[in-house]
Amino acid sequence: MNTTQISCFLEVAQQLSFARAAEALYSSQPVVSYQIKSLEEELGVRLFSRNNRSVALTEAGTYLYTRLAPISRQLSEAVTVAQAIQDRERSVILMLVRRLADYSSLTGTIKDFSDAHPSTQIDIISRPGDDNVCKLLHSGAIQLAFCFQYEVLSNSRLQFLPLKRIDYYVLVSKEHPLSSYKQLSLADLRGEKLILADSELQKNTQLISHKELTKNGVLIPPMCSSFDGMLLTVESGVGFTILPCGSRKRFSDLVKIAVPSLPHTFIGLAWDPSTASAPVLEFVELAKQNIKR
Repeated sequence: MNTTQISCFLEVAQQLSFARAAEALYSSQPVVSYQIKSLEEELGVRLFSRNNRSVALTEAGTYLYTRLAPISRQLSEAVTVAQAIQDRERSVILMLVRRLADYSSLTGTIKDFSDAHPSTQIDIISRPGDDNVCKLLHSGAIQLAFCFQYEVLSNSRLQFLPLKRIDYYVLVSKEHPLSSYKQLSLADLRGEKLILADSELQKNTQLISHKELTKNGVLIPPMCSSFDGMLLTVESGVGFTILPCGSRKRFSDLVKIAVPSLPHTFIGLAWDPSTASAPVLEFVELAKQNIKR
């Protein structure tokens, strides 16, 4: 006697209809009939008397139903409680991940951590660059950030593990005159429009200032109100933008051109050691081990 047989028996006994029982069980009538027949044969007991018009419990079937129904309810309640206990035991690590990043330095660690800690979920939040990483980590809104080093460099409370060097690139549409260049210098950008949003170019104070850009003849119109709006404006061919991103990162309908004269940065893991949980520290440790491989 298995759980499928018991479920079918209890449902038919309650509905007194094989068709309605099959519907309630999201099954078919032949399947339910087969389960009842196999249960009767296994027990050597006739559970239902049935004809073309009606189904009724036999005396033996009635006795079995009165005994099994409360046991089935108790089993269902026990399973529900067990699942709730397991859900409480599960932990979640909220990790902010930049959309511009090359994820290759992160994916292996996520896999290793998930294998070692199956009850802990890595919940990834993807953002372009418009969130203050320091505030999110301090407030506990996230526990880890896969971000650029300059985003947390000035905050002494946070720790940063560099995972990959990141260079700066000019992004232009495929029809833009700059798209034919293999690499660019600031001199090549003279007279061109720099399209900006509240993004990494402004946040990295060590990169390049508006004063320096203006001095080199770069035109800077008013900033776009969003990161996606900036990319759309660049895609339209109005101008170019400068972004830090991994060498493997690709943008549909945009050409990515290296700017070797601009200083590089790093992308890696940032966390607050004063509030970091054991799973967070374990994730960081696995990331360190993967760097050494």
